[in-house]
Parts: sequence; C-alpha cells; structure tokens
Amino acid sequence: MPIIMTLIRFNLLFFIVLCGLSCGPDYLFTEEKKIDAGQWAYRDTMDFKFTVVDTAQFYNLFADFEYADTFPLQNVYLRLHTLFPDGKRLSRVRSFDLFDAQGNSTGKCSGHTCNTRFTLQEKAFFNLPGTYVITLEQFTRRDPLPGVSMAGLSVEKTGEARGK
Repeated sequence: MPIIMTLIRFNLLFFIVLCGLSCGPDYLFTEEKKIDAGQWAYRDTMDFKFTVVDTAQFYNLFADFEYADTFPLQNVYLRLHTLFPDGKRLSRVRSFDLFDAQGNSTGKCSGHTCNTRFTLQEKAFFNLPGTYVITLEQFTRRDPLPGVSMAGLSVEKTGEARGK
C-alpha cells in the first residue's frame, strides 16, 4: 500500500509541474546577445531574425537588458531598425529608463547586476509572412557605452488574432 500511495503522489506532483510549465508565455522568438566586456559600441549592432507565418496573430515585442547597478546614466537610447520580408526598412529612436529619477533601478537586481524588460510594442501584427530582422543599435552619447552586458528581443504570441 505505501508504494501505491507514493506512486499516486509522484504522478500527482508530475501532473501539477507539467500544468505549471504549460501556462507560461508563448514566444514566437526570444534571443539574448552578450556584449563583450560590458562595453556596447556603436558598431556593435545586434540583429534578431525571426520568421512570421501567422499574419492574423497579435504579438507583444520586448527588449531585454542586463546592466550593472553602477550604469552611469539614467537611460539608454536605441535606434531600432525593422527589415521587412519585402525589403522595406523602418527605423526609429527610443529611450529606455534603466533608473528612475531617484537613482533606483527600474529592473530587478541581484548583486551588482540588474535585468529589465521594456515593451517595444503591444498587439503588434505583421502584414507579410516571411523573415523579419529587428536590429538594436546603441544610440547613446557614449561610445562605447559602459555597463550593459546583454540585450535581447522577445516576440510573444498574445493568443489574440485580428478580426476576432
């Protein structure tokens, strides 16, 4: 009888863990790129390439950063480039606050390293199926920019579609 109870408990625990793992975000794409020696130079652009098949789906786009708690500025400026499957390219500049006005990190810190995620766009959609390339380019007034050790991009499926 104790063996049966142990097996039942094990199977129940396995089922709970499996359900918990399946309830997280559904990503079309996620990638992080390390920045050599925490010195992000202008020339060190980062290309994130992903393929879209479902053009009716809405997506949330995020930029992720890992940075030192001693980062010398309040924010980081990025020039974002999007290359579409038809060859069209759009660019825009965005600023992201890594620290608030009081000098507190906007992300979660452990030791001397902080991580944060910024929303680039909510409920975005892609009109064309095919391969997209989003490029992150450091556009702050310092070259190289010290204190940023990783940048990433995530494209999350919302589970919603246009026209519904």
